[in-house]
Amino acid sequence: MTTHRALLVAALILGSTLSAQAQGLLPPDRPIGEVIDHYIDAKLAQAKVKPAPPAPDTTVVRRLFLDLNGRIPAGVEAKLAAKQPLDNKKLIAMLVASPGFARHNANEFDVMLRNSNADAPSLRPYLVEAFQENRPWDVMFRDLIGASETPSKTKPEAFVLKRLKDADALTRDVSSIFFGLNITCAQCHRHPEIKDLTQDYFFGMKAFFTSSYDFQGNLLERQYVKLGDFKDKKGDTHKVSMMFLSGTKVEMDTLPEKELFAAIQAEAKLIQEKTKAYAKSKELPPLPKFKARKRLADIALDEANREMFARSIVNRLWFRFYGHGLVMRVDQMHAENKASHAELLQWLARDLIAHKYDLKRLIAGLVSSRAYARSSEWQGTPPAKELFAVAPTRPLTPAQWGMSYHIANQPDIFKADDPIEVRQKKLADVEKGAGTFAFIEQPFDDFQVGIDEPLKLSNDEGVLKAMGSKLIPVLKKLPDMRQRIHEATWAVLSRPATAAEQTLFDSYLEERKDRPDEGLRQVFWALFNSPEFRFNH
Repeated sequence: MTTHRALLVAALILGSTLSAQAQGLLPPDRPIGEVIDHYIDAKLAQAKVKPAPPAPDTTVVRRLFLDLNGRIPAGVEAKLAAKQPLDNKKLIAMLVASPGFARHNANEFDVMLRNSNADAPSLRPYLVEAFQENRPWDVMFRDLIGASETPSKTKPEAFVLKRLKDADALTRDVSSIFFGLNITCAQCHRHPEIKDLTQDYFFGMKAFFTSSYDFQGNLLERQYVKLGDFKDKKGDTHKVSMMFLSGTKVEMDTLPEKELFAAIQAEAKLIQEKTKAYAKSKELPPLPKFKARKRLADIALDEANREMFARSIVNRLWFRFYGHGLVMRVDQMHAENKASHAELLQWLARDLIAHKYDLKRLIAGLVSSRAYARSSEWQGTPPAKELFAVAPTRPLTPAQWGMSYHIANQPDIFKADDPIEVRQKKLADVEKGAGTFAFIEQPFDDFQVGIDEPLKLSNDEGVLKAMGSKLIPVLKKLPDMRQRIHEATWAVLSRPATAAEQTLFDSYLEERKDRPDEGLRQVFWALFNSPEFRFNH
């Protein structure tokens, strides 16, 4: 490949930044939330769309708890927050500093790293450790592909190790998760949207993992491998070259064919001998001089390519909090699929790189904008999603749903004067039983709640028996029905009951005053099964 063509493909994948640079991005010292609102508001003005008003404080508090800690606020937390004007910065700072932030991000990134791959392992123990330490994303990337100089006991390299039996899927997952480009289409032919993205790129990325192998549960690399060939649609044969997505090739020292064949056989024999002796010796085969996965990480994170790496995680996190990516789909980030707000994406990527890939800082910034805190209500036909004029309604993940269910069912889990250590201990105890609802589906693009979920919630005896089991005894201690309705609504929906809800539930409970437990259980069921609980809105 000529240098000119490599640069052309790199530009097509990364997207040209010359126009943005010529116009000038906002200065790097601006707060992230302020930058977001600058670019979003400019696009809204251009489209002549007036955005939705700010969401009520109670809604924003609930939204932040769900997005940053993976749960609704407990009743006492919601009521304390509602007693005074909302201080977003203070609440965000508190939530990202809490242990729940690390646990929730571990859940979210675990799903992201699986990439809907049935063979992908859970990496949650590693992710909890990484987010507790606020490990930078570039360091996590090295850990995950087994390119770190200081391996973790929590085995993040299982990301690669458990995918080795399907190298094509491994190539797809690495490219799409970390670099925002699913290159599966280039496996058999040219990419349909990036004509210069040929099979060379798919097999070039795959080559970085050709030498990787599983030795007694350890991810190792062979010294000697033959990369082989591939055929195009015309039947012509091409030699595989190790090559990154930008076109950067890796020159490898190669032996003459006969010597290479002999070296491969000798190394295979040594590995076999080490395998037989491993139970007693615990000795690993020698490490190769050339480490392909480390070379991949070095290339991906060098100055020429790191924007691709940064843009991908920025876009995925934006999708997570705003319900729609700056580039959609999140695994099709190339210049033919333009960003809705190219300057904003570039500024955020530049900022992430400048702050050493600090995910905690990025996440806190993404949820600090006015755009994030808009109402999800819109009268009439809603504007295009890419304008971000109105907050999306996002279905809760199974982890969010489970934690929120348990929190809602225990309105007295916290006392107003509980120290932070006590609250975190209680939350950790709740979390142990939060992931037991297999019928709650993991959301995906354009997700619709299936019929099985409401049927299960309505008819499963175990679920119905548990529903309200800890809430009802607390409510029964309250002196009157109105207060019980008030507390139940705070517990489940993180807000006070409306006048209409008070009237409806009061009438319902009055009709069942001879069966108070049944009446309260049904009120709880109605609140719990409402879209307002099921969605982050």
